[in-house]
Amino acid sequence: MQTPPVLESRPPDLPTRPALPSTKPTRPWVTYAVIAVCAFVFLGLNMESNPDTWEALEKWGVCSPDKVWKGAYWSLISSVAVHRAIWHLAFNMYWLAVLGTRLEYAIGSIWYLVLLLAAAVVSSGCELAVADTTGHGASGVVYAIFGFMLVLRDRFPGFREVVSRQTIQLFIAWLVICMATTYMNVWQVGNAAHLSGLLFGSAIAAVFVLKYKRALLVPALITLVLVSVVPVFWCPWSTTWLGVQATRAYVAGNNEQAIDYYGRLISKAPNAAWAYYNRGCSYYELGEDEKAKADFSQAAKIDPKYTLPGRKPGNNKESQ
Repeated sequence: MQTPPVLESRPPDLPTRPALPSTKPTRPWVTYAVIAVCAFVFLGLNMESNPDTWEALEKWGVCSPDKVWKGAYWSLISSVAVHRAIWHLAFNMYWLAVLGTRLEYAIGSIWYLVLLLAAAVVSSGCELAVADTTGHGASGVVYAIFGFMLVLRDRFPGFREVVSRQTIQLFIAWLVICMATTYMNVWQVGNAAHLSGLLFGSAIAAVFVLKYKRALLVPALITLVLVSVVPVFWCPWSTTWLGVQATRAYVAGNNEQAIDYYGRLISKAPNAAWAYYNRGCSYYELGEDEKAKADFSQAAKIDPKYTLPGRKPGNNKESQ
């Protein structure tokens, strides 16, 4: 008589879906570093005698839009570390600590850093395209982290603990409130950075982790990235960008191109006296005195400072 087989006391182990580690294998050094840098920049900026000037802001990482379009591309990332108000710093650093540490444990410090840098470029680039400035602060990056974890909260139990129903309501409500106050001209907020960060983080999680509807989401993600990157080099709807290109053309001696850029700028900003004056300088260089005179007269009509004695066309060229 054969001995009956011994039954296993439990079924064999089955593969399980990814989950956050129950113990912390490493410290979230990237999150700690970002918080430290933001705090350091905040203290440094607020110790400046005039912290709201472009000179002070550029010293600490926020370049003016014309500087970005002239090659200061690092400002897309460095501007994320700059916070002018203590409440702004506290809000962003709190959520970076709450959400960022959990995310860094889940995907590892290297991929987490890549996500932060990419989110900084996307959110700053979209803000530049919409508002003629990169903005400042880590809100766009925080929204990217939130979007990433929101999409994956059912996959990773650890995400659900911090991206609770109350957290979701808070982030969505804050997004809507900021849009409303900006629309009503009560308070100007970097809404493009917030929204693009949210969309970018959500799309990254859906495409690369869930692999959900990639045929639809991959083109959408590529489009979002292009929308954020292309305006850094080509932004013809922006009067600031047009002014930068016109000045470059004038300095290079290409007055015909400068006149074209100034003309497009004036069509968007008909009260830009400096643009009329500068276009007049280009006309003067080409020997078209009547057109130059007309532009100089229009500039003086808009702003009397352009009638100051001693101004000579082409010598004291104005910049935006």
